[in-house]
Amino acid sequence: MSDYVYGPPTDGKPFKLAMGLRTLEPSLWLEGGVDLAPQLNERRSLISQAESVVYGAVDGHDADIQYFSDLLVSNLKEYHSSEYSFTPDSVTHQETGFQADLSSPKLLLELTRVVAEDLCVLKKIDGEWTLIAGAVLFPSRWKLSEKMGKSLDRIHSPVPGYANALQPYMTATFDKITSDRPVWRKNWSLHSTPDLHQPESIHQDRDPQEYWWRTERQTLTRSTESEAILFTIRNRAEPLAWIMGRPDEAAAFAETLRSMSPETIEYKGLTGAHQELVHALMLAP
Repeated sequence: MSDYVYGPPTDGKPFKLAMGLRTLEPSLWLEGGVDLAPQLNERRSLISQAESVVYGAVDGHDADIQYFSDLLVSNLKEYHSSEYSFTPDSVTHQETGFQADLSSPKLLLELTRVVAEDLCVLKKIDGEWTLIAGAVLFPSRWKLSEKMGKSLDRIHSPVPGYANALQPYMTATFDKITSDRPVWRKNWSLHSTPDLHQPESIHQDRDPQEYWWRTERQTLTRSTESEAILFTIRNRAEPLAWIMGRPDEAAAFAETLRSMSPETIEYKGLTGAHQELVHALMLAP
């Protein structure tokens, strides 16, 4: 039986939409792991074959992108120097040999060649936190091109319950993030395939035991030089079957899953499989 990096909720509490921000230690900002090299290999292919899908930027914000790129490289040097090598114009992941060109005008995209995190920059414009640049190689059923240049509220408007649960607090929450206190949170979904690159849903009919537990570890780091924030997303897909080997935990997660509203079930792409998943978790041996 294997362990999840970030496992399903096992307290049996009803599903609730919440930010759940926690203080982030700088040494834990960027995550490695056994899946890093395979993910970097896939990311390299996506950059080559689908750049227009995975990368976008609004003109006029080069300084903010440069600031966060420098911050990421500094973090790699300080906390991951055994895994990377550096020159003034490059960062190389030693195991794979993959290299980020730091002289490129597409710095965020280059850095996603050597780290597992997707990278987005948001800036406060006319009182709203707005997505101004992104290198998102592993979207979970959303398209970067449809989010670029939009505010947080417009980006999240399709999320069921967002207007009441989060919208009144979202801008204020981002405003309170300070450069000396980065934060992180978790998000999760269930997918019928392990594919991480899903600008559109890749659904296949599967038995519940064949579903995948997908997690996003998200971080928010604020600039010291402007009203800009770097948002990172570390994606993983692990077998849902792992929790079914732990009956008590599976049953508790089933209660959380069962509590979802019909709108949330639909949003998470589980309309056809929701009851089967709950049933299978409740009856896990």
